[in-house]
Amino acid sequence: MPLLYFFLYLVVEISALVWLGSAIGILWTVFVVIALSALGMVAIRSQGRRVLSELRSANAGRRSPGGAVADGALVALGSVLLTIPGLVSSVLGLLLMIPLTRALLRPVIARSAARRVETAVASGRTFPPGGFGPQGFGPQGFGAGHVVIDGDVMPDRGNSVPRDTRGVIDGTTGRDER
Repeated sequence: MPLLYFFLYLVVEISALVWLGSAIGILWTVFVVIALSALGMVAIRSQGRRVLSELRSANAGRRSPGGAVADGALVALGSVLLTIPGLVSSVLGLLLMIPLTRALLRPVIARSAARRVETAVASGRTFPPGGFGPQGFGPQGFGAGHVVIDGDVMPDRGNSVPRDTRGVIDGTTGRDER
């Protein structure tokens, strides 16, 4: 299925480039693609800074965290679309960089996220799978397959045991010093 989406993306992008090239000419089409890329990089920088400041103000309690997170997700998606080569993806990415477009899409993102959370809670699924608990992160935990030994860490008081040097090769002569 992902391969089908990739081919669909190629067909849409090539069709858009051919259409634009036949409408305004090849050189102008190349100029438009380069201009969209430059404009996209400027938009990524400015809107990225704006979203980061919104997230900071939401963290400080001055703004709704849901709106700031939704804006961050939309700017991230727009940034990805702007870095993908193509005319249609660049236009869609630039649309996501415009604050008015994000304000229109914010309720859609919030409803979608709420629906996913409700579905996950109703089905008993957790994130991460297995949840957070004494067994660690995920279904088997961080220590899956490892033995855990309870004990105390003692500070080194200068009476450490000499280290085992078996199998160490002398760096100067290259001989084995067993």
